[in-house]
Amino acid sequence: MSSKQYDIAIIGGSLAAGITAALLAKQGCKVLFLRNREMQAPAWFHSSIFLEKLLGVLGGRSCFVAQRPIQVISEKSRVTISSDIPLDGELTREFGAYGPAVNQWLAELHIHGVKLEELFWENGGLPWPSLKAAARFKLLCLRRRINLTELEQPVTQKLGQIPASARIFITDLLQGLSLLKISKLTYANAALLWAQALRPENLKEPDFSLMLSKRFEQFHSDKAQLDDLETLDFDGSRWTGGVFKSGGRFTAKIFLLGDKRWIDLFSAGKATLAQPPQAPVARRTSDLHGQLSSLLETRIICGGDLPMRLAIEEHDHELQGLVLSVPAATEVSIRQQLAPVLPFAKYQLTEEVLLTDADITRSTESARNMQLSKLPIRIAANLYCADRTAMFPELGAAGSALLAWTIVENLGTQ
Repeated sequence: MSSKQYDIAIIGGSLAAGITAALLAKQGCKVLFLRNREMQAPAWFHSSIFLEKLLGVLGGRSCFVAQRPIQVISEKSRVTISSDIPLDGELTREFGAYGPAVNQWLAELHIHGVKLEELFWENGGLPWPSLKAAARFKLLCLRRRINLTELEQPVTQKLGQIPASARIFITDLLQGLSLLKISKLTYANAALLWAQALRPENLKEPDFSLMLSKRFEQFHSDKAQLDDLETLDFDGSRWTGGVFKSGGRFTAKIFLLGDKRWIDLFSAGKATLAQPPQAPVARRTSDLHGQLSSLLETRIICGGDLPMRLAIEEHDHELQGLVLSVPAATEVSIRQQLAPVLPFAKYQLTEEVLLTDADITRSTESARNMQLSKLPIRIAANLYCADRTAMFPELGAAGSALLAWTIVENLGTQ
């Protein structure tokens, strides 16, 4: 039986895995990328310092587009976040005398987010799971005067001085950006999300995902169908390769779990992964042509009890809305929170299968606050995690770039 040798095998096609595959191949690693379909980033795709740098490395700066405004709409307020509209004016209009205090709170949140991004950039990404890397990261925090212990406290502890009406707006904003209840967000998570949301550029799809795929193929690495993988070989201490159903086998020095669904393939080595939160619920509206206010933006955070956001986009030759919310969202609750956004629209809601980012399925919910300084990037032996939805789903697609850069910086030269 023929056998091919690789430096790294990636099992599963998340967005972080696709970015990692392209960067590793660019560095000269021989990579095997096993996935069932090409990934595509979600509509809410904020940039970050890591996306900016990796596009420079891969020659994909044409994937940048101007920032798309975000509206936060609830029954009592409507705030547009855009580089073309002064935020302080928006907040003063909505919250009167309390507007400057809210603006100051968000300004401080942005400063902390930028500092965290710069910290992770200087560190080469997230802290790597080793004593030497942990010591270096702690030293960088001291040099930059960043207290991670304080930043990783619940963000709700920082809202005490904000008036009730404005606190509702901040809650809606952060829940919409993260698709998590605000009680599950740390201040550090919120700071990174806000810093990314204020970046002057977004990325356009499918251009970005197509660029990743072309770059990977350009650097002479291999792709294969994950469904064709029969077994993975484990020698008692580490994974060594695998066998295909169609014939042939491969060997690899390092394995990356690109999609958490496929963790069972590593059961011979008893590899486990902490149960992540459930995947978001997705619903798509029927055609909205002629039913939208001219003041409505195309990306909207729908205020209310549930974290919810709406992207208005052309789909199947119709103008439709893609709603994302938490698994507890029902059609009744979705319509209730959409009412201030689409007050006169008549539409149907249908379930949408999410194929963006990881090919995730709904699992048992496990609420937790994951500290960015203590993420389980290494799962076991020579197996590492390249699916950011298994570790910090709240950071969105820009979090995939952060995780990918971390992996490449630490494994690409081995």
